[in-house]
Formats: sequence, structure tokens, C-alpha cells
Amino acid sequence: MFSLATGLGINYHKSTIVPMHVSETDAAELANIMGCQLGGFPQTYLGLPLSSDKLRLAAFAPAISKVDRYLAGWQASLLNPMGRAVLVNSVLDSQLIYLMSVMLLPQGALDAFDKRRRAFLWAGEGQVHGAQCLVAWERACQLKEQGGLGLKNIAIQNKSMLLKLLHRLHTSDDSSWARWVRGRIDMITMHGDISGPHWQELEKLLPLYRSVTVCEVNNGDSTSFWLDRWLSVGRLVDTFPFLYSHATDPEVSVAEVVAEGLDQFLVPHLTWRARAELDKVSQLLDMVTLQQADDRRTSPLAAADNVLRAGPVYRLVMTTLGAPTSPFSTFVWENKTPPRVQFFTWLLVQERIQCRANLVVKNVIDSATCALCQAADEDCNHLLFSCPFAAKVWQDVGFQIDEAEVSTLWSIQRPGRIPAKHYHTLLHLLCWHIWKHRNDVVFNSLPASHARLWHACKEDARLWSQRWPAVDRVIADSWCSRFPIM
Repeated sequence: MFSLATGLGINYHKSTIVPMHVSETDAAELANIMGCQLGGFPQTYLGLPLSSDKLRLAAFAPAISKVDRYLAGWQASLLNPMGRAVLVNSVLDSQLIYLMSVMLLPQGALDAFDKRRRAFLWAGEGQVHGAQCLVAWERACQLKEQGGLGLKNIAIQNKSMLLKLLHRLHTSDDSSWARWVRGRIDMITMHGDISGPHWQELEKLLPLYRSVTVCEVNNGDSTSFWLDRWLSVGRLVDTFPFLYSHATDPEVSVAEVVAEGLDQFLVPHLTWRARAELDKVSQLLDMVTLQQADDRRTSPLAAADNVLRAGPVYRLVMTTLGAPTSPFSTFVWENKTPPRVQFFTWLLVQERIQCRANLVVKNVIDSATCALCQAADEDCNHLLFSCPFAAKVWQDVGFQIDEAEVSTLWSIQRPGRIPAKHYHTLLHLLCWHIWKHRNDVVFNSLPASHARLWHACKEDARLWSQRWPAVDRVIADSWCSRFPIM
């Protein structure tokens, strides 16, 4: 009909026939009749690897090669690390969204993508060595509030995006795919006529999906009595663990329990703790009345149209499973400092900058002697505070740094004449220029000079203030008036 209506015909010489559960003889005969070539799995369909069996790592080679082509076209050497971090998050990760939204990537593919993301971030090249990686990759992929760099953990992002498929399956009436699947499986266990590696991976995500959704029970057919959150007390498996340990069918539906009674799904003999919890659950069940309509599932992470968003799910999972809240995240990121300086400060408060003491540990150089004072080893605290050159910088502005440490840089007491607003930006400015001045001495063979350092501080203070509201720019002028005139 399509050919008759449009005048377009199928070019069988460019087409491929892919048999499934067909003998070789029959497949060859069909290909001869159709005038097509015989094909097989895996193959590409709509830009995705398609196979009747579990996909091997080689099936993801085109996606990995696409990332390589992006990296080859970027002038990474002209970008600072924070600029490369932005490209990793905004460009490289976005290339994987289509792929991650439909299938769970194997660990080998995740490792291949992470290898390229890590190398681009730390070296701007295709390969990176351990000494170049200043912070562990797992740490860099934490949220900024957790002390990380905010790069995506693509394994968790992959699962977060697949939850959208499960949500569509449980809630969408417009999706032909969802209606077709619901007619072939038990919605509580997800077992039925559908099988295969991809479906098994979706089944494994069901506990995570249940943890971020709430069920409004109507007929109770698609709501798990124990595992779903359908009562105000929370999930019964968590609220009544002793009673749950006596359950004979952990995946029984609410409809079955209401119709047959909870006793039918428990072992005959209960412990006294389980008996006490049974009395409480029975009181809750007395208030349950089933209706004819289908159960409705919602999520506090969904948008107004009840469409689940991967972003809020990702943040929730990272907050729950990731590192605790970092004490330095506010100091590092919530200010008006340029991003590359924020990146430097992020390394500094973790004592991960390439000071001489750290380079000696990595066997890059032999001596850790400070390049500015030649009197002690140059670790992070010495470079920023203990070195006589750096100590004078702080003292000239009125700071008391007797017990200051870079790991608690934000706790340095503010001098009385320094405005409280944008105070953290001032700390960034001073640390940044002490570091840059040290690099001028080491790499450009310039002499240490407070006059040159203060001139650079004044220039950057006025330049950075252009990013601020106009009424705040007088604060930068007040800083400059406090800087010594030499």
C-alpha cells in the first residue's frame, strides 16, 4: 500500500534478510526468493546495536569510535582542565544519552568510555598515566556537594535513564509498547512471555524503581503488597521486617492479600515479634477498600505530567549511595571566581596540586625544596602559608595565618577591614596568584617579587569584578586599596 501510494519501491539489492529460528536451507531459499542478502546479528538498527543474544563488547565499537572522533577534533592543549571538564559533561556524555536510554551498557563499554573521559580531562590526550590523574576518578564523578567535580557517573546515569522505561511501562496509556508488554507479563514480578538479556537487566532495576515511586491502590492487581510503597507507613518490607521474614510469597499482590487474607501468605507458626507486627498490619488492611480502576503509580521525582526525569533520579541515587556532603563544596564552587580558579582551589583543598612534595612522591622530580624560599620542602601548606614569601602576602593584607591549613582554607578568619561579601573569592584570588607566582619562578626563571604579585592581583581583582553585579564592584576596589603599593 505504501509503495502504491507513494510510488516508492523496495530496493531488494540493498536490503538484508535476517532469519531467526530458521534452518540454513530455508534461509537461503527465502533470500533467493526475496533477492536479498543474508544477514545476521548483531547489526545496527536506528543507530543502536541489535541482537537476539547478549551483546558483546565489539557491538559497542561504533559508539566508542564516535567518542574518539570527537576527541581528535578538539584542541585540548588550548583548554584548561575545567574547560575540558565542561566538554566531557556537555558533549561526550550527551553522545551516550540515546544509547543509555534503551539498554544497560556492559561494564567493558563503560570502562572504555570512562578511559577516554578520564584521559581527556587530565591530559587532553587519548592516553593518561597515573601521575597525571590528580584525583581518583570515582571522586571526580561525585556531585560537587559531595566534594567531586560533578562529572557524570555514567553507570548510574545509565540506570537512571532506564527507569524511564519502567515508569512508562507502569503508567503510560499512550505507549503501544507499554500496552503490548503489560499484556504479556505479571506487572509485579515482570515475569511472563518476554525474555532475553535486555529484559533481564530491566527486571534487575525493579527494586530501584520501586524505591522512587508511590502506588495509589485501586484494584490492587499491579501493586506488590510487601515491596511497593502504597501505605502511609512506607514499604511493609521495611516497616515490618519480622513479619516479612515469615512471608511465603514476597511478591504477592495487594489484591491477592485482600481477597484471600494475609494468613494465607505466611508460614503457619509466627514468632512473637512477627505476631505483634501482624496485628498492626491487620489494622491497616481493615481500612483498605479496593475499586475497579487500575492502580496508579506516581513519583515525587516526576514532572507535572507524571513523566519521570532521569536528572532528579540520578541526583537522588548519587546522594544516597555516594560520599557524604563535603565541607569545602560551598567554598570552592559557590562564588564568583572563574571556573579554572575554582578547579585549582578544588585541587588545593584536597592537597592535590602539583607542588614539589607531591611530585617527589610520584617520582617525577628528586628534590622537594621550595623554589621561593629554598629553606623547606614545598608541600601545599608550606607553599601557601609557611613559606616566608607567602606568609608576607597574607600579612600585608591583615590575615592571621599562624595555624592555617589548605584543607580548611575557608575557615581563615576575615580581617576586620575586608568586606564579608565575596570574601571567599578573595581567598581564591590570593591562593591562585601565590601559585602562579611560584610557577613563574620555577618555569620562567623569574625572581620572586611581591611587587609583581600584587600588580597581578589588582589586575585580576578588577577583571573578575566585571562578572559581578555593578553595585558589588566597589568591593574589588576596596581589596585593591588594601594591597600594598610597591
